[in-house]
Amino acid sequence: MRALFIACVLNLLAVGSADAQWLLLGRKAVGRIENMIQSPDSARPKAPRYDVAVVLLEAPAAKVYDTVIATVAEHPDYRYLKRNDLNRDIEVTNGSKSAGVHIIELDKKLSQLIIASVIEPGETSPVAFALGNVLRICQKMHVTCTVATPP
Repeated sequence: MRALFIACVLNLLAVGSADAQWLLLGRKAVGRIENMIQSPDSARPKAPRYDVAVVLLEAPAAKVYDTVIATVAEHPDYRYLKRNDLNRDIEVTNGSKSAGVHIIELDKKLSQLIIASVIEPGETSPVAFALGNVLRICQKMHVTCTVATPP
C-alpha cells in the first residue's frame, strides 16, 4: 500500500514538473511575433497569397479584442467586412487590403492574436500588413513584442 502511495506521489510530481517546463517554454514565446508570407506559385500566378502574423500576449482576450476594435476605429478608411464580438473575430478592409483578426483566450491572462491578410495578384512589393498591425496593437497595449523572423 505504501509503495502504491509513493508511486502515485512521484507520478504527480513528474506531471507537475512537465507542466512547469511547458509554462517556462510558453513564457519565452510571449510577445514573440511569428510572421509567414506565402511564396508566389508559378503555376498559379493570378492566385492571391496570404500574410499571417501570430503572437501570444500576456493580457486577457477581452482586453486584446477591445484594443483591436479601438485600433480599427482610429482608421477612417477601415471598414468591417465581418464582426463577431462573441467569438472575438473580425474581418476588416482598407479598400486595397483585407485582414482577418482572431483572438483566442488561452488562459485568463494569456491570449493568442492572429492576423491574416491577403496579398492580391500583381502586387510587386508585398508589405507585411499583418505584422505591422500586430506591432501597432502590442504598442497600444504597452506590451513588448519582437519579430521572431523577419518576413
